[in-house]
Amino acid sequence: MADNRTIAQLLEAPTEGYEDAIVVPEITADNFKLKHGLLNLVQNKQFFRHDKEDPHAHIRYFNKITSTMKFPNVPSTSIKLMLLLFSLEGAARIWLEKEPPRSIQTWDDLVS
Repeated sequence: MADNRTIAQLLEAPTEGYEDAIVVPEITADNFKLKHGLLNLVQNKQFFRHDKEDPHAHIRYFNKITSTMKFPNVPSTSIKLMLLLFSLEGAARIWLEKEPPRSIQTWDDLVS
């Protein structure tokens, strides 16, 4: 059977099966935008998953930082799920990238 795709179609990277593990619920609030300063706060204290790092301490700090921002009609869990990737680096980020696609749909899923 002949493959009738164009060269451009053949060169496109497949996207099937490459979805992120974290599913951020749709945000319907008008003019919602994360502030650059919030991203900086989260990135200033990244979790690498080194032996001497405490993941529970990281989550407590992360919760403190993300709870300082309130947006009308935006659940705080959506903000947390959106920002978590920015707080991870090294082995911790690799761990998250190895989680099955769309397997983390709530903050409780992530914490467990």
